[in-house]
Amino acid sequence: PHELTEGHLRDVTDWARANDLALSRVSSAGHAAADVLLVDRYGVLGDLYALADVAYVGGGFHAAGLHSVLEPAAFGAPVLFGPTHRKSREAVALLRCGGARVVSGGDDLARRLIELLSSEELRGSSGAAARGMVKSGLGAAERSYQLVTELLGR
Repeated sequence: PHELTEGHLRDVTDWARANDLALSRVSSAGHAAADVLLVDRYGVLGDLYALADVAYVGGGFHAAGLHSVLEPAAFGAPVLFGPTHRKSREAVALLRCGGARVVSGGDDLARRLIELLSSEELRGSSGAAARGMVKSGLGAAERSYQLVTELLGR
């Protein structure tokens, strides 16, 4: 959903076709029969994470940075991402609590997906850990406000 240009979307469509995968766009019908759901509009990622069993979050294989890992974690989805994640405090926290795993490439991603999707127990415990980490941070804005107002002496 970060690059919705026709060229980028066509690359994904061509990849799915080359791999004999049925593709459906979010903006069209026929999702139930799709192997790949192509997000072709903004504002629906949260809705999709709410339906996810596992989430792969992009941006962890280049310098641009990891995308938000909190969104899928908040819905209780175990999170997978690449090795370039150290600047994301949330990614590190998810790893520590067992709510996320790092993947080193395509083969490792496939292995981790199979591992999580074939074990309801592992998927459930990892997803619960992810959701718990997010819940533990709720109220941070209020705590920050209280700290700042105390420091300012108001």
